[in-house]
Amino acid sequence: MSKLLLISLGKLTGAVLEAAARDGRFPHIIVATRDVAHARAKANAARIGAALEGEYPRIDVVAFDFNAPNAADILRKIQPDLMFAAPCLLPWWKAAFSTNTKLKSLPFAGWLACHLAPMLALRAAWEKSELHCPWVTGTYPDVVNAILHMTGAGPTIGIGNISECLPKIRFLAAQHTGAPIAELAIKLVGGHALSALFYGQEAVKELPPFLLQVLWHGHDISLAVKDKLRSVKMPVVHDLDINRITASASLDVLAALLSEEPYALHAPAPNGLVGGYPVTISRKGVVIDLPNDWTLEHALSINAAALTFDGITAIEKDGTVIFTEKTATALRALLGEDWPRLRPEDAAAMAVKLMALAS
Repeated sequence: MSKLLLISLGKLTGAVLEAAARDGRFPHIIVATRDVAHARAKANAARIGAALEGEYPRIDVVAFDFNAPNAADILRKIQPDLMFAAPCLLPWWKAAFSTNTKLKSLPFAGWLACHLAPMLALRAAWEKSELHCPWVTGTYPDVVNAILHMTGAGPTIGIGNISECLPKIRFLAAQHTGAPIAELAIKLVGGHALSALFYGQEAVKELPPFLLQVLWHGHDISLAVKDKLRSVKMPVVHDLDINRITASASLDVLAALLSEEPYALHAPAPNGLVGGYPVTISRKGVVIDLPNDWTLEHALSINAAALTFDGITAIEKDGTVIFTEKTATALRALLGEDWPRLRPEDAAAMAVKLMALAS
């Protein structure tokens, strides 16, 4: 029986627990987190909900703190077949609901330290445990996964972001071409900012760089669809329920990594690449699956260019992130000191400063 390990039961991972319990492809789920009482209550709710939908997974709860000295020992003892983690010291919703206007106006890359610091701590425990199973993340994977791979061991792949664009593109393509949604074959290369722009209340003025192919029974209708993307308006309720969308995006990725048969999907940060790509995923690993007339070099350059829409100019080979002037200016106004770049070893210190402003 395959064991899916969920690390740190925050809002997103709690949504993944609920979704995985009801899915039927994850017969044994282990939740490893600090607040055991809360996790057991969440596990009970997931088991009851799953049972009402005809699924009866085994769900265990284990006390675990990836900052603790025994973290690697606990991971080694669990011996999962697959691990998912999405820790964040300051999730987007805390910033969104903050009364600090400078905090709320910070470009997304300004929060990078709050995503990166806990993932670096978890990675340290992971490396020490010497586990070799696939590792999936939901913590700004388009960028964080890349930094982890540049500085040591990194996750196999991420979830969300690019895959959340696919339904919206399908809806748009069907609306403007008359093609049935199920008959559309789509391939997309794009970064985190592309998915964020689709959630706006109004049509966007400028989209990040991306590559799109839309086929309908072999006919290429990409241009007809691409021309309409800027006019897309599909607002969603911008509250914690949005985690249910990302949880749904996680299910096929997680199931594919336990499957002998490959799944054709889209996901961010495959094998540590920046941004999102079409991929095939199975128990054997993750492979980039681009159309024949797209090169990997071009796809990589597209996602590197898209980083500026998050507030990042570049990521250096040692994992140091160079912020755009807009992000650096916003951080200076917020923190009262210059942060033109973020080195991985400085992430924890910067995260503490940002969290203090949100408390």
